[in-house]
Amino acid sequence: MVRDIYVIHFIHNGSGIVQVGKHTISLEAGQAFLIYPDVLTFYKADMQSPWVYTWLAFSGEQVEPILARTRLTPEQPVFPMDIKIMPDMYNQLTLVSDKEPGSDLKVKALMYEFLSVLTETVPLSVPASSSPNRRDTYIVQGMEYIHAHYHEQVSIEQLASFVRLDRKYFSAIFKESVGMTPQQYLLQYRMNKACELLRKGQFNVGEVAQSVGYSDALLFSRMFKKIIGTAPKHYRQQTRHSDINP
Repeated sequence: MVRDIYVIHFIHNGSGIVQVGKHTISLEAGQAFLIYPDVLTFYKADMQSPWVYTWLAFSGEQVEPILARTRLTPEQPVFPMDIKIMPDMYNQLTLVSDKEPGSDLKVKALMYEFLSVLTETVPLSVPASSSPNRRDTYIVQGMEYIHAHYHEQVSIEQLASFVRLDRKYFSAIFKESVGMTPQQYLLQYRMNKACELLRKGQFNVGEVAQSVGYSDALLFSRMFKKIIGTAPKHYRQQTRHSDINP
C-alpha cells in the first residue's frame, strides 16, 4: 500500500508484520510503526493472534524535519507505544468537534505535542562521551544537505566537508544515530522522491531518474526495485489504481 501522508499504527493486542522493500519486521502489542509517504509498505495481522490497532494520519511541511530528529526511517519504522502518547492522544482528538471554533488549531497543537513526545521516545541515539546537541546538529545538517542536493552527484566526502568533520567519523556517527550509512540514507531519500514523481504520472522513468540524480535509467530502475521492491513502471501503474485514502 502506498499513501501520500504519514500514518502511524498503534498495536494494542495481537501481532503481525510490516514489510518495506525487502525488510520484514515482526510486531506485537505495545509497539507502533510509521508508514512514510510514497513508500510502498505492506502489513498484515498474524493468523493465530491477529492484531488490534488504531491509526493516526498526518501531513505537513514541518513533519519531515521533526522526524529527522528521531531515529525512525522508512526501513526502521518501529517504536515503542509510549504511555505518554496513548491513549491520551486519541481521547483528546476525539473530543475536538469540527464545528467548534478553532478546532483546526487545536488539532494542530495536539499533533505538535504528539511529535514532540515522539522525538523524546525515539531520539537520535548519542553516546555519553559526546555532546548530544552538537552531534544532533551534525546529523541534521548532513540530512538537510542530502535533502537539498539529492538530485546532484553527492559523495560522503562532500557531506563530511559540509559539516566540517572527518569522513570516517561522520559516517560512523551518522550510522549510529540514524541506523544506516549516509549513502544508504541518500539512496532511500532519492527513492522516496522518485516514488513521489512516479505517483504524479507526469514523467517517464528516464525523467524521474534524472530528477533524483541518476544519468543511467537502467541503474536507477535496478536500485529502485532493490529499495522499493518493484520496478518503477509497475509502481506507477500500481499507484494509479491504489486507494490511498486512510
